[in-house]
Amino acid sequence: MKALLRRRWPRRNVFIALLFACCLVLILPAVASAHAILLRSDPPKDAVLNVAPQQVRMWFSEDLNPAFSTAVVVNAQNQPVDQKDAHVAPGDTKEMDVSLKPNLPPSVYIVVYRTDSADDGHILRGSFIFTVANPDGTLPTLNPTTIPGQNVLGGGNLTGLYTGQLDVPTTFNLVMITLVELGAVFWVAAQLWLLFVLQLAPTADAKLNAINREVQQRFESRWSVPTLLVLFIANFGVLLGQAFTITGGQLGAAFAPQLLGGLIANGRFGTFWIVRTIVIAVSLVLALFTLLVKRRPRLVESVLPSVNLLLGATLFIAISLSSHASAVSSNIVIYAVLADWLHLLAASLWVGGMMYITTTYLPVLKGKSSAEQAHSLITLLPYFSPLAIAGVIIMAVTGPFSATIHLTSWQQLFTTAYGRALSVKILLVGGLMVTSAIHVSLIRPRLKREYHKYTYAVAGVTFNQAQQVKLREGRVTKLTRRLMGILRWEPVLGVAIIACVGLMNVFAGTLSPIAVPSQQPTTSHSTAYNTTLKTTDNKFTAKLNVNPNRFGTNIFTVTVIDNSTGKSTTNVGVSLYTTMLDMDMGTDTVNLLSDGKGHFSSPGDLGMGGNWEIRVQIRTPDNALHETKVKLFTPF
Repeated sequence: MKALLRRRWPRRNVFIALLFACCLVLILPAVASAHAILLRSDPPKDAVLNVAPQQVRMWFSEDLNPAFSTAVVVNAQNQPVDQKDAHVAPGDTKEMDVSLKPNLPPSVYIVVYRTDSADDGHILRGSFIFTVANPDGTLPTLNPTTIPGQNVLGGGNLTGLYTGQLDVPTTFNLVMITLVELGAVFWVAAQLWLLFVLQLAPTADAKLNAINREVQQRFESRWSVPTLLVLFIANFGVLLGQAFTITGGQLGAAFAPQLLGGLIANGRFGTFWIVRTIVIAVSLVLALFTLLVKRRPRLVESVLPSVNLLLGATLFIAISLSSHASAVSSNIVIYAVLADWLHLLAASLWVGGMMYITTTYLPVLKGKSSAEQAHSLITLLPYFSPLAIAGVIIMAVTGPFSATIHLTSWQQLFTTAYGRALSVKILLVGGLMVTSAIHVSLIRPRLKREYHKYTYAVAGVTFNQAQQVKLREGRVTKLTRRLMGILRWEPVLGVAIIACVGLMNVFAGTLSPIAVPSQQPTTSHSTAYNTTLKTTDNKFTAKLNVNPNRFGTNIFTVTVIDNSTGKSTTNVGVSLYTTMLDMDMGTDTVNLLSDGKGHFSSPGDLGMGGNWEIRVQIRTPDNALHETKVKLFTPF
């Protein structure tokens, strides 16, 4: 009866822990989308005004964190013309206003803003222009010798998060996020191993019990506290990474107490960061208690692993609610966060378990005889196999689910930084499954058979007993070394998988295609952009002209040629979709008007200099769509 209760107790505790964690997903506040994107403004972008406005008002897609959301307005000479009072409107947390100096003269004015989403802490920079006309109705132009809006909010250009390039801020964020997830996965895996492997293993064999106690003590003395310390430091690094992004890559300014305090005190990112910090701190206290207090009450000894597992499940929830999983539409955010939490749990069951084997279990076996090593391996690993299999199944289910939420097409697996990291992760998971299948299905069964033959030879009485024992012992030793060798190297693939998860986190701000590096012109003067494109179905040819192809308002002209006749056609509709590739600013639509001669044109806005993608959409009378797209570099 005691043995039966001993087996059921950990299962009941883990069920309670998992149920509680699932409830946390439903209780904690949900997140709506990935960035606070500009929806509209007053004056509108590209507006031409006869009288200068007194203020600029902007409305965004998400609630704004007032501590770090700001805006400035400059003229064509890059001189500030606002009252330096940019603020989130008291009655609407999605509105930001900034007052202007009175009686502004005719000029082109550039509004540059920075938003910090109160939902998930993501940073977005953007800009738009409006023009105050001259008294005679003519329009002022931008000064070609200046770059209006450049660095008016401080810091440099942070394009790594949006282009897939590992610049300094992006690399820093990647390292911190990876360390947090790696430490959390390893630490939770240790609790799972203690509950479902070490405590459930047979108790009749004194040598096995001694090995299991050594394994548990090794983690408590060598890995528990250091792992949680790394978690604590890396968690602060995640906060610092947010500050690093806000300051435009200026590391010294990122350490400002006021900035860090503002990140903690404002927005949901700060809330989830505090939850993570509290959970890690409590776990660290318990780890120190376990390390320092050797004689613990039996009740504490039995409950402590389940408490640690509950803390780990809560930590996973806090990580999921502050990751890209939360940056989806509100109607599916609960499912996305739950899938991300289950994915972390699966990583602990499988990848974290293998890390535990390499760092904690195998070093204990190193000093044992080959027979003891083989006996322990074939006895303990079958208890780990159900955990690993559960991890593989959960990962196989939640991985595609998460991918379908965030990806909109198969092409994004190859054309985006997020998709490429996901593709590498899929390959690594496949490689890890192959190596696991080899040692589970081939090496371990052979080792089990040879070990039983070895024990039979040792116990038997035959004329060549010594020879048989030596032969069997040699085979056991060979298979044991082979199995332990694979087990030592498998976690390398697991760590690479978690690193890919970190890449997916830092590159998930947008899923825009990665910009092809373009050579920036050596002169500040821009020239019109011209190109000829064929639609993907080869039915039409589109001649695109962007004039003058620079920051601000441009005239977009498309000439449509029907490839079946070789002549231009007017019996179609043409729309353009412009997407900034260096920063997530959403996608704007420009509907072109026909001149009746096969040419379609309209003014449109390129809100900042850099790499853009223009998608040309041709609609025929039967409502069929014919599309093509091009990437171009637009100077300031």
